[in-house]
Amino acid sequence: MDFKTRLKSIENNNYYPLFFTIVFILILIQYSFSTLDAIFYDLWIKTDLGLKENKNYVVITLDEESDEFLGEVYPYTYATHSRLLKKIISDGPSSINYFVELLEPDSKIDTVYYKEFKDLVLDYQKKGGQFLFATDIDSWGEQLPPKELRELGYALGHINQDGQVFAKDEVSRRAILNISGEDSFHLQMGNFIRSKRDLPSLTAHSYKGSYYNEEADATFALYRFYTNPNEEESEIIKIPFHRVFAIPSGFFKDKYVLIGPKYAANSADFVKTPFRKEGTKSAKMSLHAVIMEALAQSKTIYQVPDFVSDIFSILIAIFLSYIISKVRPTKGLFITIMIMLGAFVGTYLLFSVGGIWLKISHIILGIFVVYYIWVPFRAIGEYQTRYAIEEEAKLLKQVDNLKRNFISLMSHDLKTPVAKIAGIADILNVQYENTKEQKQLIENIINSTKELNKFITSILDLTKIESRELTLKMASKDVNTIIENVIEKLKFEANSSRIAFQTNLSPLYPITVDVELIIRVISNLVENAIKYSGEGSTIEISTWDDDTWVYIEIKDNGVGINPDDLEHVFDKFYRVKNDSSHKIKGSGLGLYLVKYFVELHQGKIGVESQLGIGTTFTVKLKNE
Repeated sequence: MDFKTRLKSIENNNYYPLFFTIVFILILIQYSFSTLDAIFYDLWIKTDLGLKENKNYVVITLDEESDEFLGEVYPYTYATHSRLLKKIISDGPSSINYFVELLEPDSKIDTVYYKEFKDLVLDYQKKGGQFLFATDIDSWGEQLPPKELRELGYALGHINQDGQVFAKDEVSRRAILNISGEDSFHLQMGNFIRSKRDLPSLTAHSYKGSYYNEEADATFALYRFYTNPNEEESEIIKIPFHRVFAIPSGFFKDKYVLIGPKYAANSADFVKTPFRKEGTKSAKMSLHAVIMEALAQSKTIYQVPDFVSDIFSILIAIFLSYIISKVRPTKGLFITIMIMLGAFVGTYLLFSVGGIWLKISHIILGIFVVYYIWVPFRAIGEYQTRYAIEEEAKLLKQVDNLKRNFISLMSHDLKTPVAKIAGIADILNVQYENTKEQKQLIENIINSTKELNKFITSILDLTKIESRELTLKMASKDVNTIIENVIEKLKFEANSSRIAFQTNLSPLYPITVDVELIIRVISNLVENAIKYSGEGSTIEISTWDDDTWVYIEIKDNGVGINPDDLEHVFDKFYRVKNDSSHKIKGSGLGLYLVKYFVELHQGKIGVESQLGIGTTFTVKLKNE
């Protein structure tokens, strides 16, 4: 099996984790994770920005402190309640709501105040005030007010808790809007408050997300909190019953007053809310105010059907599977985290801005399933790919070794016949009388063997470099001396093309170099300058130093190098493409070896060139 086939088979393996992912997601969505959904739902409630605050609610509580101060016990006498009503009604509140389970009068004096209580309420109602008893339900049924007070108005004010639905954690999240065809206390008060704000009344089914439960014969809706109902954090004003009489006149004007029990010893007076599910519970009286305001602002929540979140889970799982299968693991982890954050932010914005609740548990768990299924498969795939690449690399290394050995052996074997040809040509040139044409042919043979010998030497150097067999033979030497020797050897070649050398060699201290390699570097750069300068030109060679470097600059005024070619001049086997280069012989290895030799000395080489003006090579060697 070849490398491409192996890689293709590895890519086909992506179908297996995708299959397992879809199967696991389909199994996952069959289960309800209400506890997890409740965590997110309650978090959205606590950070909800969708309701306006309202500070017109006042809760008056019957509690242990008031019992002790008044010397009475719950639910207090009608005389005390009458006195309270006189104080509140005199200020002109918008509404008064009673959550106290008042009893039938049991004495003549109690009957007198019983009637006084009723007359006070009737008079308050005639003047446009809203009075309503809020009843509750226990195992005996609905707890109705005393018979003669029922005509004042009453409605079911029961607080629903999720004991049998959703998270089943006894937390209050839903309001009862209508039961057995009768509007609840909260709905009636919500519509009354709406009328005070010049807003139209709403029916139970007009609220967003409301739904009818046949078993309970009631209409429910998830409601939003305009404030935290907890005692120390709530915006709702709370006053103990006995302290009302010390409140300045006018305090209750236009207020919505709720009167009810809050006994620390009675757990029925408290309830769990999304703000506090553990430890101390919130008082029911504060929660009644929250529900009333939520219905007044029509701030209920629409719950998206479960199948929608299931579809989202499947689509996100397929999309994420595709992404993870195509990108690197680190990038896949980043995308996974971003998708999860996007799910959090998206569902929160839906909730806070639009009042829409999309269950997120299946989506989040689906993302985890995708990641933890794909990570092992990706690890296996990466291992298989790495193994295939390693095998391919071994094969390529073997081929490269064979190639290098072949080139090395061939180059070595070529040197001998080339040397013999050069020797025979020298003998023919020196020992025999030749015609002019014969001498020219012999010169061509000698020059060609020199070119061939240079090429073979370059190939051998390249082989040494690639096999890392090249070692430096360091010695202390004056760079100027090396340059002068190179110029002397190349003078004949330069003179034949009428090229002049102009040197500006500053005095230098000797530095430690491999003399043979530096000779090769300078010779190559000067020979290139001779080749590309053209007849009658000048080659400038300069040297100078500083505390760190010795600089060698070789400048010609030839044809120059195209900017596109300039960044590749040091590449292996690269030759500049222009009309002149086709006529000039070369292997494309010269500058590659020059750069390698310079860098082997921990030096640097750079080039600058302009077309039609010339080229400058600058070599920097360590000044040490």
